[in-house]
Amino acid sequence: MAREGTRSATGNSRPRVFPTVTETTTTTTKKRATANTGAKRGPKKATAVKASKPTGVTKAPAPTKKTSVAAKVKGAVKKVEGEVAANPAKKAAGTKKIKGTDTKTPKAPATKKK
Repeated sequence: MAREGTRSATGNSRPRVFPTVTETTTTTTKKRATANTGAKRGPKKATAVKASKPTGVTKAPAPTKKTSVAAKVKGAVKKVEGEVAANPAKKAAGTKKIKGTDTKTPKAPATKKK
């Protein structure tokens, strides 16, 4: 319960006026379907069949990630350099090099169609 006198202390001592709203809306109810309405509708329409992919179009698999031992060693060296120099960017570059995600993999060459 609110304490008395708080409105006058804050400067909002004007009386509160709450506008009244007249209720003029009427509620309508929907008709419920009965249990045997399916028999009156007739047979169901055939559902659309999903179109298949065009023939001859195959997607090439993504090239596999190959990390050589040399790249892993270089990445480890770069990571240690980053730790010694307190350079988080260099350390992160070393981690990426170790994982093999530092460069984009080259796209497979396009095949010629006869």
